[in-house]
Amino acid sequence: MSQAVKLCDPLNPMTDEFIQDPYPFYQRMREQDPVFWGDKSKQWLLTRWDDCNSVIRDISFGKKFQPAQRSWFTKMLKPEHFPLLGASTHFMLRQDPPDHTRLRGLVNKAFTPKMIEQLRPHIETISNRLIDQVASVGEMNLMTEFAFPLPVTVISEMLGVPPQDLHKIKNWSTPITFAFDLGGGMDLGKLLAANKAIGEFIEYLRPIANDRRKNPKDDLISALVQAEEEGNKLTEDELLANCVLLLLAGHETTVNLIGNGVHALLSHPDQLALLKEKPELMPQAVDEILRWNSSVQLVRRVVMEDTELRGKKLKKGDLMVLFVGAANRDPEMFSDPDKFDITRKDSKYLSFGAGIHHCLGWSLAKTEGEIAFATLLKRLPNLKLKNDRVQFRPHPALRGLKELWVTY
Repeated sequence: MSQAVKLCDPLNPMTDEFIQDPYPFYQRMREQDPVFWGDKSKQWLLTRWDDCNSVIRDISFGKKFQPAQRSWFTKMLKPEHFPLLGASTHFMLRQDPPDHTRLRGLVNKAFTPKMIEQLRPHIETISNRLIDQVASVGEMNLMTEFAFPLPVTVISEMLGVPPQDLHKIKNWSTPITFAFDLGGGMDLGKLLAANKAIGEFIEYLRPIANDRRKNPKDDLISALVQAEEEGNKLTEDELLANCVLLLLAGHETTVNLIGNGVHALLSHPDQLALLKEKPELMPQAVDEILRWNSSVQLVRRVVMEDTELRGKKLKKGDLMVLFVGAANRDPEMFSDPDKFDITRKDSKYLSFGAGIHHCLGWSLAKTEGEIAFATLLKRLPNLKLKNDRVQFRPHPALRGLKELWVTY
């Protein structure tokens, strides 16, 4: 690598070049400064697998940001006047023990591999129904016609949201998720749009939760309401905020997993042919998709006590961005890391995180991915990309396609 190429400071993850292909930037950061302090962003940027893995697993690096660590705009507002801020403070993924332990324990039973496996036939039914609706057309935008409705239908049914309201969830989820990117806290427009969306989302969920108190059903909202009333100290604010979180996290990243996966397979005909020849490789193929082009590109932590990493002094209160997308292509962990290989064995990727914050829905996401790809390959055997060039959404934290037109 030429030494003339200087590591960019500050790293701007919103440039088109970065959004379309962040991996050359990650490589440069890993090689030149894997624990990099951004003078403008005021955050540590980590890109090595060993560093990201150790920090993710170490509970001495926290998730709960303090008021002084929020953006200039949110510092001016009180949670009760700013639904986005109020709800996000209750998200279990932003909590440290013991609050994290309590909140996660209330929903964990619904997401065990055994419980998810029982959903497999129903997920297959939904997948086939979606293909039925487009099979005779000959082409589709896979993101809107298949990748989105599959996981959002599954998680909505699990929670107890009426299926006719799925379009509302999509309208709310887009501005909310964009507000939680690397730079969203400094974008007034994004914050205002997300604030409006999450306020509407919470008010939509409130009567559903109230109804479940009187008329419980076999869904996750009912289970959370019952847990609240059994004295587990789940407040209404916590209940509503984490229902929002589960709905968002339960579909947004899986939508991108399906889109990124189809694009990867169709862009690598040899791997697509191998998967068709050996369908038993499907679990490994999903793992490789998650490693090679992860839906989640970064996670955050807060330094809780002064410490040192690769000779750098990290101070209490410092913010950290862990680029798991970079860690997943670290040559110190993965052989030939930039190669897309569905037979890969070294699949210790960090796309689901690790430790106490390991993704609650990892089993659901992988199951939905396996079923989605298997259904597409079986029902649409001539599936091809309509256009070679695609565009990714301008979101450095959640990597997904704006659209993906395919023919069959």
